[in-house]
Amino acid sequence: MTSQRGKALVMIICLLVVPFGSAWCWSQGGDEPNRDEKLKEKLSENVGRVPYAEDGTQTYFVFRPANAPKAIFLSMQGSAGCLFSERGPIQSEEDLIANGGPSPFHPSIMIQGTPAWTENGLKVILPNCPDVDHSSSTEEYAAAINKIIEKENPKNLPVFTGGMSRGTIRATNIAARLTTGIRGTILLSTSTSDTYDGTVFDPPIKNATSAFLMMIHENDGCVSSESLSMLEDFSDDLTKVKDKTIIKVTGGMGARRQTRHSLCGARSHHGMNGIHEEVFKIMNDWMNKRL
Repeated sequence: MTSQRGKALVMIICLLVVPFGSAWCWSQGGDEPNRDEKLKEKLSENVGRVPYAEDGTQTYFVFRPANAPKAIFLSMQGSAGCLFSERGPIQSEEDLIANGGPSPFHPSIMIQGTPAWTENGLKVILPNCPDVDHSSSTEEYAAAINKIIEKENPKNLPVFTGGMSRGTIRATNIAARLTTGIRGTILLSTSTSDTYDGTVFDPPIKNATSAFLMMIHENDGCVSSESLSMLEDFSDDLTKVKDKTIIKVTGGMGARRQTRHSLCGARSHHGMNGIHEEVFKIMNDWMNKRL
């Protein structure tokens, strides 16, 4: 049980952490605020929060281009999609981009790509994981994302969503459930085989209508995404999607070790390690052609 002195120390630390890190802070210090309190909490300018399911909330970051945006890009990083962690909580949106993830040891391409996408005129939204669960393919998750879109896209700009690894499940779920509200979906190292969150086959993919770009590294060694034939099967199951493309990329740097953790991590072919700039160009060019 946490001592009173320990709780006090945790709360002092939490006072130094911006509101989007508060879920971890409250869980360590006890006395977690209820949903209404979280929704009323004052957040920094580039941070938003919406209701999630019956009793949760979902926080997100917003990064804006220098001029008026031409589209919205929802960026889903891998793993559980959490943008902070107790191992190394970030202190600001700038730190999130500088670190490329929750800590310097998690350089997610879906976070590091933010400057490239804002320079391309996109308003980038990075959703955090919900504070009540880490669901990826549920209706509740898509409904919360829809609330974010309604809040952040008052001019009804075209909306794209993209995901990496387990983030591809969330991106596919959004495309499958929000259907006509999504212009295009980009999947990197698609989770076609089992992960902690299931696979991209779990959402109602036959309802998806947006354009799909699916990228796979020819040397991806992650058991969840290495199969080109499974990716082709997934593409075939997108029966309402007329505009779909699979691109096989090469180059970069592989994992140093041959463990599942390393092969499915950010510093591997699975994470497009060493070819981020090439991948950003492919993504931006693909989106621009569909605007």
